[in-house]
This record gives sequence, structure tokens and C-alpha cells, in this order.
Amino acid sequence: MKFVEAFSILVAVVGPPKILLAFLMDTEGADSRARWRVALSSTAIALGVGLFVVVAGRLLLSIFHISEGSLYLASGVILFVHALDLVLGRKQEPTHDETGGTHELATAYYANPVALAYLFLLSDTKSIETTFVLAGGFAAVIALDLAAIALLGIAMRWVKMTYAWVLSRVLGVLLAALGVDQIVEGLISLGILERT
Repeated sequence: MKFVEAFSILVAVVGPPKILLAFLMDTEGADSRARWRVALSSTAIALGVGLFVVVAGRLLLSIFHISEGSLYLASGVILFVHALDLVLGRKQEPTHDETGGTHELATAYYANPVALAYLFLLSDTKSIETTFVLAGGFAAVIALDLAAIALLGIAMRWVKMTYAWVLSRVLGVLLAALGVDQIVEGLISLGILERT
């Protein structure tokens, strides 16, 4: 695997378009210091989780006897349910906030089911070179996300939350379609459906 290939795949599943709206929704009404706290802590968690999956992904799949089709199917279902929440405007607020105020960002960033599925599938501990390329590609995408968040922090003086809510519905529809695509891919991988 080449760096450009890994980078392009990961930008598609965990790049700035997936992150910025979630960040905007989670930091609504927050001051600059709180926004930076959320951005830096979320970025650190995302980087740590991603690099762990890159290194240990294949081993974990082997230990738990999880097939690629099952991983696609699970990530698709999770993403589809999350997308429905965005489209229908359901924002779940737990009594005790385990995410430190990052409900949307958690799912979009460091617990992104599609990104984690791809990291699991692309990880190959048999090849040190592939592992370094994938880790480098993921780190580069996370750095790009942080830079985009920093720029958004400046632009938030002029961005109205009404626009964010409209965009969240549009993004929800797109994510729902991506979830369905993942589900279909999982069913094909499991031999339940045939590719046409």
C-alpha cells in the first residue's frame, strides 16, 4: 500500500467534512478555550485509537474470529443508526456525560465505525512497511482535521448554527447512504448477496 492510497481512503471516511459539522454542533455556545480543549482532547484520542487499531487490528480480528463481512455489516448498521439521529434531529443527552461534551464528535471522529472498520481491514502486521504507511496516512489525516478545526474556530464568528443544523440533515442522508453501502458490502462478503 502506498501513502497516497492510504491517505485518500482515510480522508474519505474520517476527513474534515466528517469532523467539522460534529465539532460545530458540540461546541455551540462554548468559548474559545473550551473549543480548544475539545479539539485537542478529541484529536489525541482519535490518534491513539487509530494507531492502536493499525498495529493490533488484524490480531484482534483473529482473536475474536471476526470476518471482514461481519465487520462491514456491523459498521454499516452503527453508521446508519447514527445517521438517522442526525436526519431526525435526535440528539441523545446522557445524564452523566462520558464524552466530555463531545457526543457528535465522538461518533464522527474517534469512534467513527466506518473509519475503524477500514483501519481494521487495511492493517497488516505481517508487513512493517504497510503498518508504517497506514499509520503515517492516518496521522496525516488527523493533523489535517485539527488544522481544519482551527480554521473553523476562526470562522465560527460568522457561521450561524441554523446553517449547521441544515447541513447536519444533509450529512445525515449521505451517511445513511454510506451505512447502507457498508451493509450491502458486508452481505456480499458473507455470501448472502451476489455482486452485480
